[in-house]
Amino acid sequence: MRKLHILKLPSWHIPHRGFVRNQAHVLIEKGLIVNVLANISIPLTHYKSKYFTLPHKAFVNEEDNLTFFSHYFRDLPKLQKINAKRWIKSTVELFEKYVQKFGNPDLIHVHSAIWGGYAAYLIKEKYNIPYIITEHRGRFGQSCDYAKNLFVDWQTPLLEKAFSEAAAIVPVSENLVPKIRSFLKKDVLIHPISNVLNTDFFHYKSREISGKIRFVTSSSFDRAKAYDILLPAFDRACDEMPNLELTICGGKFAGNQNFENIWQKIKNKNIFRFAGFQNAEGVREKLWQADVYISASRIEAQPVAVLEALSTGLPIICTTVVPRMVANAENSVVVPVENEEELKNAIIKMAKNHQKYDGKSISEHIKSVAGKEAFAKAIIEIYKQVLEQK
Repeated sequence: MRKLHILKLPSWHIPHRGFVRNQAHVLIEKGLIVNVLANISIPLTHYKSKYFTLPHKAFVNEEDNLTFFSHYFRDLPKLQKINAKRWIKSTVELFEKYVQKFGNPDLIHVHSAIWGGYAAYLIKEKYNIPYIITEHRGRFGQSCDYAKNLFVDWQTPLLEKAFSEAAAIVPVSENLVPKIRSFLKKDVLIHPISNVLNTDFFHYKSREISGKIRFVTSSSFDRAKAYDILLPAFDRACDEMPNLELTICGGKFAGNQNFENIWQKIKNKNIFRFAGFQNAEGVREKLWQADVYISASRIEAQPVAVLEALSTGLPIICTTVVPRMVANAENSVVVPVENEEELKNAIIKMAKNHQKYDGKSISEHIKSVAGKEAFAKAIIEIYKQVLEQK
């Protein structure tokens, strides 16, 4: 029987890590042919030394036993609309070169409608190749004004075409569905499926009792992660419970003026541990050393960092952006976004009750939602439905 040929089309690409890579490896294990079309955006402001020297032609590269057909796309500073249209055109051209080398895929699996979804729509119009969209962007959750303001008028017709012409839409959270539906001009199958996680790697481990109640979070400094809410809330909780500590895995703190503005108002500075950016092994070790995971995100679709924490058996504090299929009464305390008082109260509540949570059950739940077998079964079923209708 001929193997299915699936082409992953991410709207952004992070070399050597990310959910596209994780999904592809699972599907390859299940006997599918999976390649990745990676049109890698290179902003001039971030890559000054490489902007003009990186290759201009498409090239094939192998990363972790996965084939990438790649190209470096050079963004123009401060021209979002023009860059979107340029990237879409460049991606369609890259696909045409891919076909010459690898042949037509059976199906294109887009990761985020912005703007791989519109590129896939144009490809479908020319080649009659169906596509599905996995939507990862937290802005579709409409969790706060900041998320809502990320949508601008010129994007609407592109999103309408991208979503409406998809054979199926697979948001990573049910929270994204209402906004996605607002762009649909006809009925399209929408079926939420979790991001996949290597639950064998992020496995349960019992914790040693410590004199401190050890919280941990894993994200770099960014407005979406709401450190302007998390740090003051934790600082205030420490006024009532001085035996707390918070370890932060992530970067972009040093030299960041926005962080410094928050940090100078923190009184209990000694209870914060900045661990810097950690690889997967480092993150896992920090999770195994903690009692509680905490996330204050104001924008999120389905944070993989939360899945990792739960998979190791940690109870969590999170905001309502985390989907209900992940956060429930048995594993979490959930608070509204951008609410420092509620977050402070949740920290105190969890500090008093964290030992009541069943870590093994928490871990097993995440395996049933985001483990390799659960993901593969769900997404391959979507592939089959789409191809049967072709």
